Amino acid sequence: MAGIEKGEQAFRTITEAAELLDVPAHVLRFWEGKFPQLRPLKRAGGRRHYRPEDMALLRGIRALLQEDGYQLKGVQKVLRDQGVAYVRIRGAGPQPDVLPPITLDPEALALGAAARGPVHPLSPLPAAESVSPAKAATPLVDQANQVRLQAALEKLERADAILAAAAALQRRAS
Repeated sequence: MAGIEKGEQAFRTITEAAELLDVPAHVLRFWEGKFPQLRPLKRAGGRRHYRPEDMALLRGIRALLQEDGYQLKGVQKVLRDQGVAYVRIRGAGPQPDVLPPITLDPEALALGAAARGPVHPLSPLPAAESVSPAKAATPLVDQANQVRLQAALEKLERADAILAAAAALQRRAS
């Protein structure tokens, strides 16, 4: 692009958007037809102007199609199931300059856990031989699902610990 560089929050014409995304302009018009979540502003004469959130969505769509290997229907399903925000975040990619690296401070993690209160783990899985056949026939949560739930809970607890450490770092910085 020749001339003045636009800021990140500036609106982009279809030509500017196509250049930034390294795709032809006709592809952007095609994507508008395939992804109803993508709605750039249209000015007089039908000129398209992409807002920053439109650009983030376009970057996410492009990343899913070109980097992750999704087909159009797959991206449509991701938009339906995961939402527009997920696709926008996917398009952001790594941004090392935005946030400082998170270092896990055990003291901050301990304080965060103490502030949240006790954690009640799922009850341990029963041994397979100790479950009666009648009880095994109608479990509320079968063993495979209980293992999945336990793994999900552990992931959530790790994510919560990371968020607590980041919040502690942010409080220290301000």
